[in-house]
Amino acid sequence: MSCERSVVTLGGERVMKFKCASCQKGASVEKSRDCMRGVIEALVENSDVDVVVLAEVYEHEYSGVGLKALKEIAGVVRENRWWSLAHLTPDDCKRCEASRKEQLERSLDELFYDPASGLCKLREFSREMRWRVKRGTGRCKACRAEFIKNTLEPIVTSLERSALLKDGKGRNDYSKIIQPFVRPCFLTSRLLLEPPQGCGLIDSYGVEGSEVKIYRLAGKLQNLYFLVPPEYRLPHEHVKLLQRARQLMIGQAPALDPNPLRAREQIARLNEDLMAKLVVNNRLEISRQEVAWLAKHLSRFTAGLGLLETLLADTRVQDIYVDAPVGKTPVHIYHRDHEECITNIFLTPDDAEAMISRFRAISGRPFSEADPVLDLNLGGVRVAAIGHPLSPEGLAFALRRHKSTPWTLPQFIQAKFLTSYAAGLLSLLVDAQASLLVTGTRGAGKTALLGAMMFEFLPKFRIIAIEDTQELQVEQLRRLGFKIQALQVQSAMSGAGAELRAEDALRAALRLGESVLVVGEVRGPESKTLYEAMRVGAAGNSVMGTIHGATARDVFERVIYDLGIPPSSFKATDAIVTAVPIRLKGGANRARRVVQITEVRKNWRRDPIAEGGFENLMYYDRVADELKPTRTLREQKSDLIANIARKWGMTSREVMHNLELRSKIHEALVETATQLQRPELLEADFVVRSNLTWHALFEEQLRRGKIRYSKIFRDWHAWLRAIERQVS
Repeated sequence: MSCERSVVTLGGERVMKFKCASCQKGASVEKSRDCMRGVIEALVENSDVDVVVLAEVYEHEYSGVGLKALKEIAGVVRENRWWSLAHLTPDDCKRCEASRKEQLERSLDELFYDPASGLCKLREFSREMRWRVKRGTGRCKACRAEFIKNTLEPIVTSLERSALLKDGKGRNDYSKIIQPFVRPCFLTSRLLLEPPQGCGLIDSYGVEGSEVKIYRLAGKLQNLYFLVPPEYRLPHEHVKLLQRARQLMIGQAPALDPNPLRAREQIARLNEDLMAKLVVNNRLEISRQEVAWLAKHLSRFTAGLGLLETLLADTRVQDIYVDAPVGKTPVHIYHRDHEECITNIFLTPDDAEAMISRFRAISGRPFSEADPVLDLNLGGVRVAAIGHPLSPEGLAFALRRHKSTPWTLPQFIQAKFLTSYAAGLLSLLVDAQASLLVTGTRGAGKTALLGAMMFEFLPKFRIIAIEDTQELQVEQLRRLGFKIQALQVQSAMSGAGAELRAEDALRAALRLGESVLVVGEVRGPESKTLYEAMRVGAAGNSVMGTIHGATARDVFERVIYDLGIPPSSFKATDAIVTAVPIRLKGGANRARRVVQITEVRKNWRRDPIAEGGFENLMYYDRVADELKPTRTLREQKSDLIANIARKWGMTSREVMHNLELRSKIHEALVETATQLQRPELLEADFVVRSNLTWHALFEEQLRRGKIRYSKIFRDWHAWLRAIERQVS
């Protein structure tokens, strides 16, 4: 193999790279005899490398177990290539030396091309020698036995121990051991194209031209998200065109817009122009539509997020994690259906550096050793990045997707996050303008639940939403007719601008007039302003927000001891909704559940925990895996229900009838959507439409002087059946 090669150090790894572009033998160690020979020869000369790359139109990158197996073969060759030829016969007898040398050299030479075939030749040679020993006599018999013992047996034994040939593995097994990362040369990310041995396929589907397979990894209680993007199935001519266009783009170094999003559009247009020119000048059989598609993909890998964008195109992928040190471990994800999965994707340090440059430019915020944390919103994705010294091993990222459409309470019922009765209670509390805190651990679904509860307001009420990262679906609420004003807070930018604190945003919100206040997360000095507003009634309407904590008690302790709110002000909280991820029955899989809805009573002085200030209205039954009402709620002994009754001028029993109506409506909506297989009936658009319908029926009953909840439900259900007939 005469391909030019070099050894360079990249990211602390010694990389041996072969330039195979002009070679007609291929660029695959496991498939090409010539490539096998070239790599083993190179490793015989220089085994002190961490990665071997064969670069043609595609790059094949060998490391880890596969490279170790190749090094083992190279080590056997290096040990025996010359010394095994040193003493083939005794010094005073040279009769068999030439034939033995020729046969041994042929076998050792075959090891370079095909280790399994070389081992086979050595075994045949050994068997021949043993046959001659049995038939021989005298001095020749002893000489042959000595040759077998000192020369052939050590070589064969060493080869049989190697991972590439152990347990009788042959040439057809090479690809199971030598699994390269394969990528078109215009990509930098690495991708394993063969799933591990012994894994079982549990799901498969397509996403925008990509093939996705979910495997259950044997013995690991872990799933593998196996991605084959369209770029890896392109015809050879298309890959060559992309590579040439990329080289021309780099050579031209065009002046680009400083805004990375606009720069990406520029690059896409330039790529398309370059490729169109190459196609026409070289008379390539590639259509205009194919060129436009290729240009779009090339811009993804030159000015976008590369394979991470391919992951984000899969709506079932909710979170993406890239841990430090980048490239040592695979990208892993949280999948809507299969939870935590590792992937077959490995980013490179160059990928990480390119991404952080784009994140920094898009956010306009600093990122350095002095500021090693960066948060930003990238469309519908929340990005968090950390770097050195906070992360001693370098850059790391988390990309958390916001659901493309907002969650609704009926969707949560269908997902078993809560029950229809719990949804009815939350709908009632929101409509009654109660002050609510949604608590839970990280990833419990707090913000999603908060957003779903916002659809239980009537659009007539004005909403002011305060967030530091935009997770609430403000645009969708506005599109559905809600009057909503978003306020975004952020830390001070480097070199210019002032810090936009949550406390300042909250004070501004209170000056904007009577509105419902929704606070993305209660966590700092603004909490004092928030509780003061709640306590004196300055907020005017309902106040809702999220706060970290695992129980109502955790919320109290965090608010009082961490945030410095007086206990008397905490009484302004009407109810606390707790959501947590649960490992059902102790299994490996997790499920998100609302586990408590707790009212905060007002009859305590210092400690609601000791003085009975917390009263569960609903609790999680772990055996039944559902949220159930407590006796306090069922028997109408709740102070909160009584307060709502006084506010609305009705009895507690009537309030409970209202709750049950909401519950039945949510339940019927979920049942209908499931039966008809029409998930859009649970989306925000239809849920708002449904809420407005039953509220209108309620107002009609109210005008007649008597509320008949059963008739409201029957009339609403008739409306729903009419919708059924339209969609079926």
